[in-house]
Amino acid sequence: MNLLHLSSEKGLRGGENQLLLLAGQTKPGISEWYGVPRGSALFKALPADAARLPVNCRGLFDPGSIFKIRSLASAQNIDIIHAHSNRAHKTAVAAKLGGRQRLIVSRRNAFRCRGGLVYRAVDQFITVSKAGYQALRDGGIGGDRISIIHDAVDESALRTALPERLGLGDDATLILCVAAFTAEKDHTTLIKAWELAHKTAINAHLFLAGDGPELAKIQRQAAGLPRVTFLGWRNDVASLIKGADIVTLSSRQEGLGSSLCSAQWAGKPVAATAAGGIVEAVSDQETGLLSPPGDAEQLAWNLVALSHDAAMRREYGEAATIRAQKMFSLDTFHDRHMEIYQRLAGG
Repeated sequence: MNLLHLSSEKGLRGGENQLLLLAGQTKPGISEWYGVPRGSALFKALPADAARLPVNCRGLFDPGSIFKIRSLASAQNIDIIHAHSNRAHKTAVAAKLGGRQRLIVSRRNAFRCRGGLVYRAVDQFITVSKAGYQALRDGGIGGDRISIIHDAVDESALRTALPERLGLGDDATLILCVAAFTAEKDHTTLIKAWELAHKTAINAHLFLAGDGPELAKIQRQAAGLPRVTFLGWRNDVASLIKGADIVTLSSRQEGLGSSLCSAQWAGKPVAATAAGGIVEAVSDQETGLLSPPGDAEQLAWNLVALSHDAAMRREYGEAATIRAQKMFSLDTFHDRHMEIYQRLAGG
């Protein structure tokens, strides 16, 4: 079986890290190629022996990428194209016109799909949660064309990472948010919650890791608030998570919440919003505390409750590890993908 992975993304966010976890696994009987933008962080992070195809995958009207994909598909007898981003999905649809390749699309968000030709051309969708599944169903996609595969946790990275306390002592409570600064992550609600929480959680410190188009806006909103630090883009997320006492996420819309999956695997309790797939990733009042999306007051209360109660953090953290190691297993993640590849290839 010959498989081509495609991604248009240049950075290393959740979806790209999941692709790297797939790329790091030997799949007997499968030859794989990776079509990603040349010079991108993803291009550089792939295993040294990975077969790379430099393509931008800008969508339906990217003749250069389409030609390269069609040429590789013909020369290497590609059986399956697996698109890991929206623009890669559209590029793949154009590239496989008239070809025999089967098309898989991984979709990580819970936005309702628009349907149309680019969705009808897909043989199988992979989504990360029931919320993502329902979004596709609401867009007219048949349930038999959708598989749910939860994110996998990079178990090796978490095992070997040294906890990073960011200069705090053991008597302080380190609250960590790892998320791109985009509208759906709704950092605005988190900062509003912190404006309320910091007055009571006097030993707690809030750290925000990530970058994105809304970073400057959120920094302005947080100006003047005590004990809040913006870390920017970090490549030591595993160490940050292991050093944290609480991991938080204030999304309005979320496919699953990969940082929450990693946090729970590492035994960290969560304070997050009940948005999309988060209600599947986090067990409310068992592995963390959930609040309604946009509800800064309830999120603040949850942050304060966890900050003040070390026994609760320990109890939730222990339960989180047990649950996460079952739900976000790397072996299960690989096995489920293999099942789909083999089924579509007829093997």
